[in-house]
Amino acid sequence: MLRKFFVHISLFFLGLIAVKAQESLNTLIFRGNRSFDKQKYGEATSTFSEAVKKNEKDFGAHYNLGNSLYKIKKYDEAIAEYQKAQKITNNKDEKAASYYNEGNAHLQNGDGEKAVNAYKNALKFDPDNEAILKNLQIAKKKQKQKDNKQNQQNQQQNQQNNQNKNQDNNQNQQGDQNHENKNNNTKNQPNGNIGDQNKGKGNQGAEKQNQKNEPQNPNDQNKIPKDLQKLILQRSANQERETAKKLLNKNGYYSPESNTKDW
Repeated sequence: MLRKFFVHISLFFLGLIAVKAQESLNTLIFRGNRSFDKQKYGEATSTFSEAVKKNEKDFGAHYNLGNSLYKIKKYDEAIAEYQKAQKITNNKDEKAASYYNEGNAHLQNGDGEKAVNAYKNALKFDPDNEAILKNLQIAKKKQKQKDNKQNQQNQQQNQQNNQNKNQDNNQNQQGDQNHENKNNNTKNQPNGNIGDQNKGKGNQGAEKQNQKNEPQNPNDQNKIPKDLQKLILQRSANQERETAKKLLNKNGYYSPESNTKDW
């Protein structure tokens, strides 16, 4: 009898603790929703995070935490909370709502493909929802635009690669042509020792220089025999002698006159 009494007392306290914990969780969710409605999304995020710590298996805690994270543009973290909420609940409306909001977060991240998949999953639980259908079309359109842009970028990159390849080929061909022309020029040079040719030119130059440096006797040109010169001088008068001597040296090398006459 006494044992049954203690069992009932224990169950009572355990139930009281559970009720107290549930009241605390509900209080946190209520506070979080109030902050969310006042657009205090940072404060709501902190409150819902506490609620998740109180009960990690509560759909409302994860779902509302995902919504507050979405509002402060932490889309990756919001997606993680929506996915946790999807695994907890079996309720169709809750699953549709969590998949729908996950699709919105993917769309904000610029990932149209994942957004399309999330919206399709949402339609499985709520096929006639106009908001889901509308966002699905938007996601498909954005994904198509993204694919077209990516294709254009790929084409431009391929064209650039082809241009670079053609330029490299042209440069290689030009280099080969220059090398071939250089070899042809080398083959067309005359055979023989260039050094010997230069050496010969040097000897010729030396000979010319020696010839230039050799003294020339101006009187060697047009020289009259001494006998004839003597005869002319004898027949001329004193005045004619001087004139005749000047004539004799007319074609000779000019030099300054001496003060002393040699005749």
